[in-house]
Amino acid sequence: MDVDVLAKGIMMAFGMAGPAIGIGMIGSSFMNAVGRNPEASKYFGQIFVVIAIVELMALLVFASLFII
Repeated sequence: MDVDVLAKGIMMAFGMAGPAIGIGMIGSSFMNAVGRNPEASKYFGQIFVVIAIVELMALLVFASLFII
């Protein structure tokens, strides 16, 4: 039983690393774009949609812990 818990923890760690890196890259790119063109900040709502799609992958990892 202990190995089962350890395996799920490792799965969650690796599964959450991808979306975390993706959200960081999206935020970094948006900040670079706003730095070059300050008028681009009015499109912040579109960035939230892209971040929500990436965050969905993290939620699927979390939900898979209960399925497996």
